Amino acid sequence: MKPRLLPIRILGDEILRRKLQEVKTFDAELRDFVADLTHTMYERDGVGLAANQVGKDLRIFVMDATWTRDHKGKNPRVMINPVIEESSGESVNEEGCISIPDLYADVTRPSSITYSYYDIEGNKHREMVSGFPAIVFQHEYDHLDGILFIDKINSLTKLKLKRKLREIEKSTVDGVNIRVYEEQD
Repeated sequence: MKPRLLPIRILGDEILRRKLQEVKTFDAELRDFVADLTHTMYERDGVGLAANQVGKDLRIFVMDATWTRDHKGKNPRVMINPVIEESSGESVNEEGCISIPDLYADVTRPSSITYSYYDIEGNKHREMVSGFPAIVFQHEYDHLDGILFIDKINSLTKLKLKRKLREIEKSTVDGVNIRVYEEQD
């Protein structure tokens, strides 16, 4: 079955602020969802995408820190029930988010992390990364706890972006964002 393009949830949608539920069942339904999530990440020009960004209450994200639209090679990584075990260093990088369109700001994060996660088959892994892959991992990991990159920007920057953030949030009606990217055929 061909993967589907899933609608993206936008700032103001309550699921983006929810701590997500752990995955307990590793089955065909999960594999289908991960395929859809991965397809959606690439189609929306992302290097990462968490389950709640497409409306699913599961502790899953996909990432590909090496992918760009120009680069034809894809190397998606599936992170299920991830846990950051250690972190060190510090770096400041500009971040953006598919769920907060057209907004970018500097965020300070650890520059190296050690984490564990389960793959799509339910096997546990432990890895250490630094640089851009560590930043992407942490950004997506935060989504699983209902944290957005705008929660980590300094007060002055947040004040400067307040109007734009309010405009994005205003497009949400009764918990559903009317700016949600629509599913395409």
